[in-house]
Amino acid sequence: MLPLHPHDPPAVGPYRLHARLGEDAYVRAYLAAAAGGDPVAVRVVRAEHTADARFREAFARMVADASGWESPYVCRLRAADTGGAVPWAAVDRPPGPALADLVREHGPLPAEALYGLALALARGLADLHAAGRAHGSLWPEGVVLSRGSALLADPGLEWALADPGRRAPHPSFVAPEGGTAPATDVFTWAATVSFAASGVEGAPGLPRIPLQLRGLVDACLRRGPALRPSSSDLVRMLGGDGALDPGPWPPEVLASIREAAGRQREALGAGETGGAGRDGGTDSTEETEGTHGTEGTDGTVGDGGGAGHGTGEESRVARVLALSAAGLALAVVAGVAVWEYREPASGEGEGSAAEEGSGEGAGVVTDAACRDGVGYPAPGAGADGEQVTAWDTAFSPDGDLLAVTASDTGLMVWDWREREEVARPSDSVLPGTGPVFAPVGCVVAAIVPTEYGDQEYPVSVATTFDLPSGTAAPHLGPQRGPVDGAWPARPRDAGSVSFSPDGSLLGVALEPGGDVDAGNVGLVDTRTGERTGAVAPALAFEAEFAGSGRVATNDGGTVTVWDTETGEELHTVRGVSHHSFTVVPGSDEVLHLDGDRIVWWDYAERAEVASFRLPGFADVEDPYYLGAELSPDGSRVYASWFHVEGGFADGETRHSSHVWDVETGEDLFAGNGDAVPFRSVSVHPGGEVLAAVTPEDRVALVDAQTLEPLGPPLF
Repeated sequence: MLPLHPHDPPAVGPYRLHARLGEDAYVRAYLAAAAGGDPVAVRVVRAEHTADARFREAFARMVADASGWESPYVCRLRAADTGGAVPWAAVDRPPGPALADLVREHGPLPAEALYGLALALARGLADLHAAGRAHGSLWPEGVVLSRGSALLADPGLEWALADPGRRAPHPSFVAPEGGTAPATDVFTWAATVSFAASGVEGAPGLPRIPLQLRGLVDACLRRGPALRPSSSDLVRMLGGDGALDPGPWPPEVLASIREAAGRQREALGAGETGGAGRDGGTDSTEETEGTHGTEGTDGTVGDGGGAGHGTGEESRVARVLALSAAGLALAVVAGVAVWEYREPASGEGEGSAAEEGSGEGAGVVTDAACRDGVGYPAPGAGADGEQVTAWDTAFSPDGDLLAVTASDTGLMVWDWREREEVARPSDSVLPGTGPVFAPVGCVVAAIVPTEYGDQEYPVSVATTFDLPSGTAAPHLGPQRGPVDGAWPARPRDAGSVSFSPDGSLLGVALEPGGDVDAGNVGLVDTRTGERTGAVAPALAFEAEFAGSGRVATNDGGTVTVWDTETGEELHTVRGVSHHSFTVVPGSDEVLHLDGDRIVWWDYAERAEVASFRLPGFADVEDPYYLGAELSPDGSRVYASWFHVEGGFADGETRHSSHVWDVETGEDLFAGNGDAVPFRSVSVHPGGEVLAAVTPEDRVALVDAQTLEPLGPPLF
């Protein structure tokens, strides 16, 4: 998913566009929603094909064939216009990543996830083939992973855009004989499963397929169409011809799906608050009964307004609440959050369900320092850089320890000078999120997927880990915790966690949703562990303390500074074009993205202190900003961004890193061929070293002055 380009239309038909999902030679796909409707993927024909009569005829025929047809494993056609100046079609888009995106970000699927993927896709194809239809364009970009299952992203619309005489849009996933038939679908099913298992397109991925699936995949890749099993054979051989379901995703895959779904909800919500320069409007996604669309005589398929999936789980997950033009506030769950401070029992996940009303909380931050040692046991196995994807890093306040969040290994703590991992407080963290150290003591916070007995899926909970004592404490934010083992309302995931500069407060920002009664950011007194209040009644994608008694939040278009005592809105910073921002310690200033500039802004004086232009950011299509970091002495600004060159589906990712000298404005990274590129960077509190997450997802130690590597990556 990428931000909208300035040249993208704000809406198509009744659907307001919020982000790009991808593109190929024939269409661009957008994440969109109509007022009161669930999210959809709107496929808009590229301008160079709109005047091609044969092209338009093929597109209209496929839309007509798909109208009113549905399967629990195929995203349903919702609406289309095949007669307008620019043809388009909208299909359901349950929250979650495309298979290609998930593999690209987190690596191949684990073996236990491949079975569910293979069976769900086989069932979708079998349903299509039983109706006398072929899909024709199955490939990893065309598979959506929702919390409940895998689905074909459309009922077979894309091959119409590659009618006879046109080149195949996905050559690595096309059967040798070409064309559109059930046997070619079976071939592309096998090629897609192979990619999911290996992360590699084509034959090189075959050796990485687990043995229990390899024989079936090999049979489906035979050159002769008659030698391949049918899709119904696939379902039967996978054991899914009865009532057997694919089963739940493994926790690590589910966490990645939830991460991507959260980004999509964020994009939908940000669009409603004026993000990306779009005008206002009211969109709401509610759970509804599935109803059938109807096709009009003008070639437009009407939106039935329902979810259209078998279990309704996707519709529940897809519920996206947005601000109306009148400024309705997003909801949060009311009540008192409860914190438990204890050492997790053996075999129990950190942050297990704390009962509401359990009494006084214990202090979050203790007097113990990092030099007093680490109470967690040493990890049994080291991190494998070939398998692990690093997400972010943070130095302890004394600079002796480095916390790292990563796939598979969760939260790690390193003695960076000795290059030794000394603890692994949690085996899992919410993908894409980073660790945060308290400014006093030796406490690190992270967002941990946590199991609760009455919840089918883990809840992402802000959790603090006191390293010297080896204890952990969950913090639910401004929502009621479970009572007698049951949540009183749908739990909300934590999105970010932060500490006040003096360490006296902990802030927990929750995902949008729930019932309006409190703020989106809960505040915890770290001395007692008790909730002291909440701020930000509207969107708060990220929260960061802005000094004593103040916390700043970002809704994707505006940074707002709140009084932590009264909840009063103190300052606003508008013109913000990304949800990531940085507070300048000890000041009334923040760094934020505005177009292609990082602006250093004094919100009390409402004046620009400095700005740093991102070279090339405005010149490429769909650039993505990764954030900025300020050195502790305020002398340097570190920032990074990327874009995909050559097309979203099969292009090459180009990362750009910048290190500006604040006094001179010079980019110290530019022209330095020995400098280490980074996606994110942490600066040692004494300026001694940098910890960089590289574009290859490794953690490297970097000389703070020369920006050169200090030996090989940690992993």
